[in-house]
Amino acid sequence: MDKQQIADSVERCLSWMENQMLTFNRGSCGVYERIRINIGQRVCWTRPDCTSEMARVLLLNRRLNRDENRTDIYENFVSWLLKVQDTDELSVWYGSFPFYLFDGWIEDATGNARYQNDNGKVLIALLDMYEETKDSRLLACAEKLAGYWMGMQLPEGTYFRRDRGVTQSLYKGPCFLFWLIAGLAQCAALTGKEVYRKSARQALQYVLPLQKENGRFTTTYEIHKSEDWRPVSSESAIALFCLARVMRYDPCEEVRTALERVLQFLLTLQHKSGAIVNCSPDSLGASLQEEENLCDLVYTEGFALMGFTEAYRVLGDSRSLEAAKKLGSFLMNIQCRGESPLWDGAWRGSYDVEKECWAGRADQNNPIDEGGMYSVYTGWCNAPNMYGLLQLESLL
Repeated sequence: MDKQQIADSVERCLSWMENQMLTFNRGSCGVYERIRINIGQRVCWTRPDCTSEMARVLLLNRRLNRDENRTDIYENFVSWLLKVQDTDELSVWYGSFPFYLFDGWIEDATGNARYQNDNGKVLIALLDMYEETKDSRLLACAEKLAGYWMGMQLPEGTYFRRDRGVTQSLYKGPCFLFWLIAGLAQCAALTGKEVYRKSARQALQYVLPLQKENGRFTTTYEIHKSEDWRPVSSESAIALFCLARVMRYDPCEEVRTALERVLQFLLTLQHKSGAIVNCSPDSLGASLQEEENLCDLVYTEGFALMGFTEAYRVLGDSRSLEAAKKLGSFLMNIQCRGESPLWDGAWRGSYDVEKECWAGRADQNNPIDEGGMYSVYTGWCNAPNMYGLLQLESLL
């Protein structure tokens, strides 16, 4: 593996995004969520989380690989994000982002939901882009978003949400909380405002006890019997990245210990191919995704790669860098080539490491098949894969 191989891989995926997934006028209304191969559909939801993740990739790729050809796409993405944030100070949604908009501008009741994890990912991406550009609009946007979720925080540390006029107390799983925790810690470090740090630490006091003896985190499925399409690997991959980010911006021994333990767990899930498989024999029952030969590319692999590189930066643990190299090589090896122009250069959602082919579904109790081999996501999968690869490139 060398830097040029990574740059070429990222370029192929960005070409797919540019040719197949942009809204009109070079992404003026963001990027579409995904392609569903089995039903021949491009899902016309434009999501702030997918768009912000892709914008961050464009920005980092411009610095590392001198890509000046997509600057207009980046600017269009940022403009759209600033436009769709709720900026009405009298609104109950003030500061937050919707789940999605049809074609980037049409609202509906489902799309108006606000999710902790989706908004948390937007928060981190905004702050990362602010650090790169010093664009004050991004920091102001991030502070409004952070303020919204601090207003949703319960005394126990979790964040509730309003959905179609109903207060929802669910979504207490680690994958929903960690993104906000990491974003708030980063916001505190960049602004010097203690209120953000206090909220992050309050949430940490709830989520850290969810770590089990072997280092993995309790899954949302174990807590709520919902979100069963997320494998065990996912919650811990997200924890790895977010805890490493907290260590960067607000380090403490308690977080370091949790980070080291979840790193050790994920290393036990790394297959000889470099992939992080869905689960281990001792975690069966913690999710409905229980095929140990499958690896999940929607909820795990990209976040694990981001986590390994981030953990290496803060811990200096050579195992993290070696794991990142193995996982990065695996991802580049399975990147789609010649299957269809609709997803050539992208990654699909689930892969069988033993049969060495795309396989697996995530449709149990889920009519829209959130993950699996037929889903080709812009955010969640392809943008995190690219961001992780670019972070790895910066370490080589």
